[in-house]
Amino acid sequence: MGTCPACGAPAELGRLTGILGVVCRSCDAYNDPGAKKCAACGKPLEAGAPAATPSPSPVPARPATTPASPPETGAPLLRAFPKGGAPATRYVPSVKVPSPDAPAHTPIPLVIRCPRCGEEAGMGQFCARCGQPLGARGTQVFARPPGAGSGQGPAALEPGRARLVLERGEGDDGAVYRLNAASVEAGRTKGAVLFPDDPCLAPHHATFSYRDGALHVRDEGAPGGTYLRLRGLTVPLRPGDAFVVGDRLLRLAGPLPDPPAPPPDGTRRLGAPRPPGPAVVVEEWLEGGVAGRVFVRGGPSVTIGRTGCAINLDDDPLLSQAHAELLVDAGGAVRLKDLGSSNGTFIRIPAHAERELREGDVVRMGREVLRVAVA
Repeated sequence: MGTCPACGAPAELGRLTGILGVVCRSCDAYNDPGAKKCAACGKPLEAGAPAATPSPSPVPARPATTPASPPETGAPLLRAFPKGGAPATRYVPSVKVPSPDAPAHTPIPLVIRCPRCGEEAGMGQFCARCGQPLGARGTQVFARPPGAGSGQGPAALEPGRARLVLERGEGDDGAVYRLNAASVEAGRTKGAVLFPDDPCLAPHHATFSYRDGALHVRDEGAPGGTYLRLRGLTVPLRPGDAFVVGDRLLRLAGPLPDPPAPPPDGTRRLGAPRPPGPAVVVEEWLEGGVAGRVFVRGGPSVTIGRTGCAINLDDDPLLSQAHAELLVDAGGAVRLKDLGSSNGTFIRIPAHAERELREGDVVRMGREVLRVAVA
């Protein structure tokens, strides 16, 4: 006896073979229901042979695969999908991975170079050599060569290495004056550096000299004075100190004095309102030594420029819109600061005093503006 594959009811084996077919006992070949002889081997089929069991469709065996090794560092992952099959993974390395024993790469430090004089600059807003404002526009970034350090001091200067380049004045712009002797005089009529057409120069106005491996300039007491351009730092000003912005000569007269005592009856004198807090008096001096305008301004910041400042000096073409600034502290002390002007702010060297010069320094005497260059 057997069971019906459709309903599970008991059924005779002969009836099952008539429905499902017969399997040959000799070669295990399948034969249609009712067959008497095996279609494969030709042997007779027994009526009591077991019925063939339907088998599912053959499924191809999945070949054993080896797990793909992880990709090398930096290699992109590419996936290929073959037609009719499971997706396959393929790794194509595109970056060569250095060996762990390879020496580490040392990055080259980048430094900032001033676009005007080429000096290596630090993190300040101005070049320490020539006072050029530093920023993203125009500032050059370069790789310092191996072994080049920034702590090495400048080489000692000897006569003949320095020269003066005329940036602006009565002479030809760009004219070069070589300082070939240990001491070189400059002025209107005396010395090797002459400007005979500048009426604001004394016959012997200043002297440039080499000493202790450096170049110096000495003011010779000329009425117009000798001036040195600020190099991005603030400098203290004392009452009576003179400085130049653009083509204007200004003088710090000092702090605003206290008002005089009122008369016995207590009546206050009429006048303009006094600035609140500490205030300073700044004088403008005209060519020929004539006093001009007087400005009384309160601190802590007194800006000087062409327009929009506390002290506006009108249409001077050499003046920046915001050119310089006076910083006044609570005690009345004053410091002078250049605001990144195009033509610079100059402070007067005291009469018969001397100052050391470096490459890129700018000296003004009379109407002549001279830049120091080193060969």
